[in-house]
Amino acid sequence: MIPETRDDIDILAGEYVLGVLDPTARQEVEAALADNAMLRDAVAFWETKLHPLSSLAPPTEPPADGWSAIAERIDGDGRHNRSPGLWSRPTPWRWATAGFAAAAAALALYLALAPVVPAPRYVAVLHAPQREQADWLATTGNDGLTIRPISEQHAPAGRTFELWAIASGTARPQPLGVIPADGILRIATVPASVRGGATLAISVEPPGGSPTGLPTGPVVFVGGVQPL
Repeated sequence: MIPETRDDIDILAGEYVLGVLDPTARQEVEAALADNAMLRDAVAFWETKLHPLSSLAPPTEPPADGWSAIAERIDGDGRHNRSPGLWSRPTPWRWATAGFAAAAAALALYLALAPVVPAPRYVAVLHAPQREQADWLATTGNDGLTIRPISEQHAPAGRTFELWAIASGTARPQPLGVIPADGILRIATVPASVRGGATLAISVEPPGGSPTGLPTGPVVFVGGVQPL
């Protein structure tokens, strides 16, 4: 019976595309495709998602005697003077292969259907001390942390800018990275110290960043981290 909810249809369509349904269930899906638009859309989605490499190989039919040849090699065709044991018969291997395929399908579906948990979003506007004009904007989200200049900014000749985070309730800065020459620094994973109430700061450092793990030059920009 074809389910009615979107989530159940997505799972059924994924199993159909992966080829792990039993013949009865597969025939039922194929019969329902003509009239069930939601099912058709789900099947089309999974075919696009799971079969991107299928177009690289030309279609071909397996040889008619393929399984017989495999079974003959497993059983030895009586060439060994012993009774074939349980694991030398083809049937257990059929079940094992089916089990592995089902497990792989379940894992693929779990990874594909698992909802993306939105990361907390924060923003910080950095400016020079004793000045209100915004000079840098830092934002966080599922794509990590990004800081970029709002106005044109250049480190002094022979020096570089380095970004720091001071977590709420602490006084020790954590180095986040040297800001590239184009002024845009991207960090794939938002550091744990960058949360509401934290402070971001930019200092002037030697090329390659501070050699001590703490700011060695003047802090020229600073801003508080706030929930977005």
